[in-house]
Amino acid sequence: MGDTAATISISRLVKRLCLPVLNLIPVSGKESLLHTHQHVQRLVMKRLSCLWAVVRHRSATLGCRIDLTSDRLTLLRSLITQQLPKHIIPKRVTDVVVWFWPFLRADRGRLIILASVTLLITAIESGAPLVVGWVLDQLITTSTVPPTIWWMLTLLAGAAIGRGALIAAQQARIGELSERVAARIRATLWSRLQQAPLEYVRQRGAGRLSLRFISDTRMLQRLLAQGLVQGAQDIFFLALALIILGCLNWHMLIGVAPLLPIYLIAFLRINPVLRKASRSARRQRSRLAAYLHDRFDGIAMVKAYMQYSSEERRLQRLTRRLARYGSRRAVQSGRLQGIAVGAIGICSVLVLMLAATEIAAGRMSGGELVVFYTLLGLMTPIFQRIAVINRVMQESWISLERLQAILQTAPEQPQHDDRPALRVTAGQIVVDQVSCRRSGRGVVLRKVSLTANRGELVAITGPNGSGKSTLLELLLGLRYPDNGRILIDNQSAAEVSLASLRSAIGFVPQDIALFDGSIAENILYGVRHGIPEERLLSAAAITGLDQLIERLPQGWHTRVGRGGSALSGGQRQLIALARALAADPPILVLDEIGSALDAEAEEYIAQTLLRLAEERTIVVATHREATLRLAHRIYVLDQGRVVESGTHTELLNAQGWYARMFGQQADAIRVTDAADT
Repeated sequence: MGDTAATISISRLVKRLCLPVLNLIPVSGKESLLHTHQHVQRLVMKRLSCLWAVVRHRSATLGCRIDLTSDRLTLLRSLITQQLPKHIIPKRVTDVVVWFWPFLRADRGRLIILASVTLLITAIESGAPLVVGWVLDQLITTSTVPPTIWWMLTLLAGAAIGRGALIAAQQARIGELSERVAARIRATLWSRLQQAPLEYVRQRGAGRLSLRFISDTRMLQRLLAQGLVQGAQDIFFLALALIILGCLNWHMLIGVAPLLPIYLIAFLRINPVLRKASRSARRQRSRLAAYLHDRFDGIAMVKAYMQYSSEERRLQRLTRRLARYGSRRAVQSGRLQGIAVGAIGICSVLVLMLAATEIAAGRMSGGELVVFYTLLGLMTPIFQRIAVINRVMQESWISLERLQAILQTAPEQPQHDDRPALRVTAGQIVVDQVSCRRSGRGVVLRKVSLTANRGELVAITGPNGSGKSTLLELLLGLRYPDNGRILIDNQSAAEVSLASLRSAIGFVPQDIALFDGSIAENILYGVRHGIPEERLLSAAAITGLDQLIERLPQGWHTRVGRGGSALSGGQRQLIALARALAADPPILVLDEIGSALDAEAEEYIAQTLLRLAEERTIVVATHREATLRLAHRIYVLDQGRVVESGTHTELLNAQGWYARMFGQQADAIRVTDAADT
């Protein structure tokens, strides 16, 4: 008999829970419910099917019937079984946790402490109203104050103090954990970007990649603190509060429960719009950062051409777009918070209305009403925070996608490069029918072949955009040819380890890269192991850098500034050449060396390269006549092809492109001399 009564109570409870909620769902509002994860949908459908079978069996056994075969139930069932989209919030939460776990694994102990503290805070927050309600009931029903009330009030005071201490510990742990995770993420990003292909890094630019390290990583810190930790605490509190409310008076809980789907439907409708606005705002912020980085680097050109007004207009256009997208995001987030406050307000009114009936029927005491109302009030900021957490989630998801794209970029070399090391003996370089394509420029090299031997100074020249720098990057392994091969002492550059290839080559790029530090630190940057001081002094003496260092007050410890801004272009080139020589590589690859030097320094560098070529293989891309005159062999590139080769004299006598280039240079020199006189 007891079992029969319990079953009938369960049946009535099922009807009272399900039917009001189903009545709120419009048949035409199908799209509003299409936001459920596939895994969750299968699990829910399985559980519903099992529950429905049990209820139907027990109902048939007891001779009672539950009529839930309405069109709305059929619609709900069909919605659950559909193929739903992948960009679902539960799936995203799971993906975020899975993504964070490699960076959190090392702090498992801190996570356990943080979870324990969070659970204690939630237990205190949900349990304190119960104590207050009990105290009120005791005060109402008794004319004197029993000693237990004082003990309970003391317990409340201790709980308040303990809650404050726990919140302080929680925030400290969250801050410490988020900083440690951010440091690991940045270290991993830097490792991946250093190993990423050169073209990948250049296409994205310094400004955009800097945002990944600063803005996107900070957003993930915010997600960890406000999204995961606070969200988990709020969910746990909601679950505990609903259990307490159901135990106190489940009639009132069922009465206010139908308002929750209203908030859910509004959330599902507004969330896609909020996601789109957040994505647009983040994209526009990246464009603004890239614009500012570009203009700050070229501020001298802005001043030289007096482009203040035009740059201000460009900046205003970018900031207006950013403000427009940010406003859309704020509007949608505000709507969601407003709906949450309104829903909770209606719930409060319903609680009072239902409480009047329950108290009059003797099913509820005044203390229980206070507990009910207090817990409902504590749930109000949680629903408001859901909107904030959702916005953080949307913005952080964009950051997570960006960082994940970097982490998934294929490195330029295998993680464990077990290819054989390059062994340089004769120092011969053979470029055999090499073709190469670059993003945005198409084919830049077409079946290029050349040879460079030790004891030779080999020069590559040609018009701008002919592929000289690309060819040098191929030699260094910064790019890989689409066709053909590069051999060093009969060893394919693609089949040897990248570390051994680059350690055998000293490189001076066209755009000199110096790092903020001393001159000595920049020269030693290319040295993988310690070198004797004699080699450092020798590299400075060979390049003539020792004379510059003697004139500087701080000598070797003189700081060069960011990008070498404290030095002239010629001084930066000398330091870059000394850096390439300090490691004593058997091969030197130089791009436009001497382009920033005066005529005397240029001639000195050219003679230095000729002496260095006696013991090394040197390949230099240049337009400088002083270097070309001394080169043992010159290859002329035009539109990605080798159109001429020979010595300086041979190419002049051939009256081809090389001769025309020097004829134009001679005419320019004569015009300059005439102007000076």
